[in-house]
Amino acid sequence: MGLFSKKEYYEMSEKQFKEMKKFYKKLGYGDKQVKKLCSACFGAEIRSSEKTSYHNNWEFYRNVSGFDGISAAFGGSKKGRGMAKMASGMSAPSGMPVDGGAVLMEDMCMCEPAMPAPMPAMPAAPVPEFNTAKTHVAPEIEEAAPLDRPQMIFSANVNTASWSYLRSRILMNKPIDSSFIRIEELVNSYHYKLKKAKDDDLFSVGIEHGKCPWNDDAELMFLGLRGKKADKKVKQNLAFLVDVSGSMENRWILVQMSMMSIISKLGEGDRISIIAYSDNTVTVTKQMDCGSADKCIEEVMKIDGIGGCTNGSEGLTNAYKFLEENYDEAANNRVFIFTDGDFNFGITEEGGLAGFIKKKRETGIFLSVVRYGMNNFKDDNMEALARNGNGNYTFVANPADIMDNLHDKLISNLVTVAKDVKISVELNPHFVKKYRLIGYDSRVLTQQEFHDTGKATDGIGSDHNVAALIEFTRGEAEQTYSTRYVNSESSGNTDEFAFIEIHYKNAEGENLVMTKTVGIDEFNETGEKNLPVASLLAAFGLTVKNSEYKGKADKALLSSLLSELTDDEDDDEKDNFGHFAVIKKYIGT
Repeated sequence: MGLFSKKEYYEMSEKQFKEMKKFYKKLGYGDKQVKKLCSACFGAEIRSSEKTSYHNNWEFYRNVSGFDGISAAFGGSKKGRGMAKMASGMSAPSGMPVDGGAVLMEDMCMCEPAMPAPMPAMPAAPVPEFNTAKTHVAPEIEEAAPLDRPQMIFSANVNTASWSYLRSRILMNKPIDSSFIRIEELVNSYHYKLKKAKDDDLFSVGIEHGKCPWNDDAELMFLGLRGKKADKKVKQNLAFLVDVSGSMENRWILVQMSMMSIISKLGEGDRISIIAYSDNTVTVTKQMDCGSADKCIEEVMKIDGIGGCTNGSEGLTNAYKFLEENYDEAANNRVFIFTDGDFNFGITEEGGLAGFIKKKRETGIFLSVVRYGMNNFKDDNMEALARNGNGNYTFVANPADIMDNLHDKLISNLVTVAKDVKISVELNPHFVKKYRLIGYDSRVLTQQEFHDTGKATDGIGSDHNVAALIEFTRGEAEQTYSTRYVNSESSGNTDEFAFIEIHYKNAEGENLVMTKTVGIDEFNETGEKNLPVASLLAAFGLTVKNSEYKGKADKALLSSLLSELTDDEDDDEKDNFGHFAVIKKYIGT
């Protein structure tokens, strides 16, 4: 090895290396394929070491070895990526840039070669943690009387990013930022036992009711929608848009695992294209048929770290342009973007990006967002992009997130059976004194938006479920805020408890309406098949968020609700990453 020869590598513990091999095995890859996938990532070798300690966040920095056996600890690729990470006992020379373009040892030595002078051992300086994370914090939906606010109108939410974020923070014993907690995403992350859609319906609608654990004076109404299972396999035409900018460097192993998890569910006739972007975009592979797993592995492993800024707008523009040029009317045409959400170059404002995506969805090309990392993700941008792209938004911090949100739920996320799903619920003021929709704070719609067929909202995927919880107090409603010209009276109809109206579109874009009248006898007889788990997850969200409406929701209540689960419910999640295990860790049991 020459004096200035070098080799980039990732180093992980033996335990994590075994977990990675087990992950690929579970996806169905053979021994030779697993060995190849575990050998390198984005142009760097993967090494395992007994000396390296295990850590739960699955973030690995690239190291550079060489220099006559001396380990130089400059992170980043040969093209200058991210912040220079100095070796233990070394500090950056005066004037050396450490942000935006790391200078490698070979770039620094401009004179005749000479052996480097030994440097005195110095304690490593602590690396400051820069956090530029941002989200949109919507005020919680307030309690209201049915006569003051006759309808609660909201759009469906099929995202799971908030649940994955919360799970990762708890498993890593890290502080939780309550502004990133969307309670409906916690409730919707569980796969409920809902009835299948009938006949030509695109989804089913089910109702349950029971006591409210955190409010002795209230009850809960569970509303569950389940998408119809696709009748036949839908061909996929996907564009993988991969963020290879400097801020993503330590997350690339997770990105590679994410892509291979999706590819493992595809087959002959399905096509993927890979576009890598940072300052500029590079097309790695075009319209590759997924019939050969070996070929797919080869193409994915061609991706190299580019570094630099994050020109997300250029990457998205090129990905959409590529799919428009290769549009397949018989396939699901979709862009998957793998990023930390730090769009620091190009169109960076939420409105600009969301508006761009909204126009593109009209072409029949949808968008799914897979986000990584904790310190600089733009949660508001990512959520808006997925919503306007008629897609879903998830967060990945470990292999369990990938298996849960990208592999197991892939078909639900890829095949949309009902688009732009908007839900209206009216409660009879003869029976309901007050009510409150739990979660969906940023999903509330006006009457105009409810009837506006052009309003972009989430859809429901194949066999996907959407759940909502409504907390209500029994009694005769009173009009708290009277108006001069509009006066309401309690309904004389004592046969109905609620009326549900759902506006949506089918795959062809036809505007459709589904209604369900819930009779008082039917409502009072509904059981609690799904409600125990839904109320547990809602109480969990209220507690972690420290909601104004949490009532008695705390760790003690969560422990009590866990103990009340049936054996069947507990059997659904036995692994350490399941909902119940995470809640147990949170409450310290």
